[in-house]
Amino acid sequence: MHTPKTPLVAAALLAVLTLIPSARAADAPELSAEERQRLTAARRVASDKPEVLAAEEQAKADRAQVRKLYLDYKALREKSAASEEAHRRLLAEAMAKADPAAAALVEKERAAFRARMEKSRKDGKDKGEEDGES
Repeated sequence: MHTPKTPLVAAALLAVLTLIPSARAADAPELSAEERQRLTAARRVASDKPEVLAAEEQAKADRAQVRKLYLDYKALREKSAASEEAHRRLLAEAMAKADPAAAALVEKERAAFRARMEKSRKDGKDKGEEDGES
């Protein structure tokens, strides 16, 4: 039987990573008030540079564009799903009008397809176990 190893690896990695930052935080020295002030002043000077301001504006514009594209994608995906559902419903209604027994035949066809897919999956898993895959 094939057992997914990815979740186990991810869980182990997460456990290790959660321990590392806490150890580093305990060992890391705190900044003094003077060091914090120098760092703040350096950030202010750096952020006033034209190239830094331009890069920040570009980053903001790119984030806004990504968000807009994501929302457009989401809306189009919902619209597509609704139109596909409407098509399926209208097709089923038209088939029922054309032949009242069509719905039963469609269900029989779907059941046969499911059975073939399940058999194919089972055969694939059996073959994988024979080849030594896990």
